[in-house]
Amino acid sequence: MEHPKLRPIDAFPVETSGQQAMCLRDPFNSKNTFVVPNHVFYIICHFDGNHSILDIQSKFSQKYGELLPGDNIQQIIQEIDKKLLLENDRSRDFIEKLKGDFINSTIRNDAHAGTAYEADRDKLKDQIDGFFTSADGPGKPSSSNKTAGLKGVIAPHIDIGCGGPCFAWAYKEIAESSDAELFIILGIAHTGTRNLFVLTDKTFETPFGNVETDKEFLESLHKRNKTDYFEDEFVHRDEHSIGFQLVFLQYLYHQKRNFSIVPILCSSFGEADGDNNSSRQISQFEEFVSALKKTIKESKKKVCVIASVDLAHVGSRFGDRELQDEAYLKRLHSEDTEMLKYAELLDAEGFRNSVQKDHNSRKICGYPAIYTLLNVIEASEGKLLKYSQYADQTNSTVSFASMSFY
Repeated sequence: MEHPKLRPIDAFPVETSGQQAMCLRDPFNSKNTFVVPNHVFYIICHFDGNHSILDIQSKFSQKYGELLPGDNIQQIIQEIDKKLLLENDRSRDFIEKLKGDFINSTIRNDAHAGTAYEADRDKLKDQIDGFFTSADGPGKPSSSNKTAGLKGVIAPHIDIGCGGPCFAWAYKEIAESSDAELFIILGIAHTGTRNLFVLTDKTFETPFGNVETDKEFLESLHKRNKTDYFEDEFVHRDEHSIGFQLVFLQYLYHQKRNFSIVPILCSSFGEADGDNNSSRQISQFEEFVSALKKTIKESKKKVCVIASVDLAHVGSRFGDRELQDEAYLKRLHSEDTEMLKYAELLDAEGFRNSVQKDHNSRKICGYPAIYTLLNVIEASEGKLLKYSQYADQTNSTVSFASMSFY
């Protein structure tokens, strides 16, 4: 292959055996993940369909001052191709098969059990118990509801092992203050989509058992929209932001209370990155939010809205150069909590402006879901329950929070 071309994949820095490296991950198959040294990543970055093997050899020599045998590049190409990460008929056929299998199935299989959290039901229960009772946790939920006025929550979607206690704050609130029979979950689509929102009516698998979607609600919502929000349904297959919330809901209600869900993935709002907001985006957002509010009202069901979000993504893993020292993290905390004050006040436009004012320099990935929640719920007050930051070995930090709305 003279001009190798890599298909779109996720890449982020990691540390392994004390050395900096890059982790590559297939966005269509989250279990297809592998780590390469930085110099190999440099080579792979030139697999763009334009650089020939000779071009890559020249680039490598200029950067590292060493000769790179063509056979070495061919070996890397073969290894990448084995993982179906090159643009060719094999990878296209693989992706089409994945899409076909997903569309034809009534079940959204649990893509993260055994990796992000325990696959065994009893072990998972123990794991989540530990989040509630940890030093950063809120304590175990009371066995009886204090009130039934909860309208919605914000909960993290960071890896559960990194942010479990913060999740627990939101779910203690649900356990004690919600009598909802329907949970509308606003997740984040971490892969590109054609529309601002993505729906699915598939049953979601979890280690605690399956969770049913409210198909009648989804059909009514779909009919109210001119846009086909099922068009990119496939992105639900490996997306974690819905599934992580279901693990906690099932922990609370498995074999205790029947509930159903409406899973909605929110795509990136271009305006947050400084782009002009297209009339199409504005129209889609207004159309969908109006349809969702009308469908909630028509359903006459007790509803709780969950925004599954993380906040800032800063550091080398996310393209930043600024040192993540104590002073920086304190400033990050201050900026994040200042932004969340608008959410506490149910001020959707104030929240949006807070994100936009610096072109979303902190990369608030939860922006579209929080903004949607604030436009949908009919609440009178919000409260920040818990704010946390998680720093990894690459000098990068993700911040996240739990909030409640009444």
